[in-house]
Amino acid sequence: MPQEIWLALALAAVVLALTAARMFVRTGQIGRARVGPVLGRAADPETAARAAETLGALIRCKTVSHDAPRERAEWVHLRDELKRRYPSVHAAMTRETVGLFSLLYHWKAPDPQGDPLLFCAHLDVVPAESGAWRHPPFEGLIEDGHVWGRGALDCKHLVTCLLEAAELLLRQGFSPTRDIYFAFGHDEETGGAEGAAALAALFAKQNLHFALVLDEGGALTRGALSLRRPVAEVGVSEKGMMNVRLTARSAGGHAAHPPRHTALGRIAEAVCRVEFRPGPARLTPLITDLLTQLAPNLSFSWRFLIANRRLLRRPLLRRLARSGETSWVRTTFAPTTARAGTAPNVLPDTAEAVLNVRLLHGERGEDILVYLRDLFSGLDLEMEVLFSQDPSSVSDYRGAPFAQLGESVRAVFGAVPVVPFLLASATDARRYEPFSSHVFRFCPFVLTPDESARMHAVDERVSLEALGLAVAFYEDLLRRCAGPEAEDSEDLKDPEDPEDREDLKDTEDPEDAKDNTAGPENTESAKDAKDSRDAKTPASAKDAAGGDVRGGPRDAETE
Repeated sequence: MPQEIWLALALAAVVLALTAARMFVRTGQIGRARVGPVLGRAADPETAARAAETLGALIRCKTVSHDAPRERAEWVHLRDELKRRYPSVHAAMTRETVGLFSLLYHWKAPDPQGDPLLFCAHLDVVPAESGAWRHPPFEGLIEDGHVWGRGALDCKHLVTCLLEAAELLLRQGFSPTRDIYFAFGHDEETGGAEGAAALAALFAKQNLHFALVLDEGGALTRGALSLRRPVAEVGVSEKGMMNVRLTARSAGGHAAHPPRHTALGRIAEAVCRVEFRPGPARLTPLITDLLTQLAPNLSFSWRFLIANRRLLRRPLLRRLARSGETSWVRTTFAPTTARAGTAPNVLPDTAEAVLNVRLLHGERGEDILVYLRDLFSGLDLEMEVLFSQDPSSVSDYRGAPFAQLGESVRAVFGAVPVVPFLLASATDARRYEPFSSHVFRFCPFVLTPDESARMHAVDERVSLEALGLAVAFYEDLLRRCAGPEAEDSEDLKDPEDPEDREDLKDTEDPEDAKDNTAGPENTESAKDAKDSRDAKTPASAKDAAGGDVRGGPRDAETE
């Protein structure tokens, strides 16, 4: 073999050895978190029992969210229950009904120091059929250490725990050093067009700006990337959402003489293409930060992939998809409803299916339509956008408010990782983004995958222990952010406008943008990521109430 070839092989071997060494060095630089027992506090039994009784009473109020007019008596009953069970709250705070049935509580500080705080939840629940439930969904029974019923996890548990924490503080003589608002919407499950939108319009009219907004969202989950200890996933942004109706038309006819491709067959082919040809995966800056912050708690193989993601992008993305976190790294498409013929021996002349699309940051509705037209090439389908909403802005998760939220998590739940998180579902929180740079989505509950799966499903339940810990979390956070020790503190003040901070611009690293050219637009725009971060001057009532939403109000579903 010629000497030149030997030299080339030797040089290649040296380069490979140096590259491998550098990759191991990068992995070692991440460090390994000290894995000890998670020593959180125990829930107070009396507080947990009291919260459970209240939650059961609220579940018995059938405040089901419908597009049609609602039963007023159930909502009046719920308001009366809150007033009866939390006398100190209703004596110290003003309560206003906003829209049809939404509630806004205002806890005024004697001498306000700094911007107010906003805590959110919603009073409505999705429908429930009692047939398959272990206990009837609207009886709010307490059994086996759990409260059972619709709303136990979404989202009457948050209403209960927030007001329970406030009631406890008031009985202890607590006086806040900044104003505190509790906003409870009544139609979050159908888009918030009457509830959260009306609340946002009221905030805009009053020219409010909040130091912190906290709504439902992520939780303390077990099993993230095979991690055994809980991880506090604090939502700092939401994926966008589209509902796209696909329609196939044909001449119809007798089922005994079908054509080669029927209308229903073409719709079925479209659904198969969506499921078997998912869109391209990529890392956004938010998910990169999530992985980087979580890496010290993960196994060596995960740390190796994360530390060397620029070289091992494809293996990392594949492993994320296999681990069940595909929504972190790609726009997802889910066929949800379908309609075709009415008789077994008649070919339908029209077949329809609806796709629910959850958009990753950097992609917009127009990009998705281009992608779908290419995917459905040759099927002769019509596409109609029923509803479209771009991804929300990314809140500042490097500032003091996020850090204080993490301190409260660790004070109650022990030494758990607290990481920024991308929410795949939609919440009322996006309507409050014009009023704060720090809009977070977090439920202080430790949930297993089985418990999370009960939301919107049968046998929804929450443990008494979890309720007691959630009350303790809110009590700690209220003291931390609005207690006497927070007076004259700079903790919740922005050191500088997030708009001008380069580290908050959700733009993709040039190196991280390589190999991401297929499918919908894959370039992260700095402007998109900060679209309503400069909210020190709230938007108009119209903008705050409506947001960036296109489509009729009946189609503005959130989940």
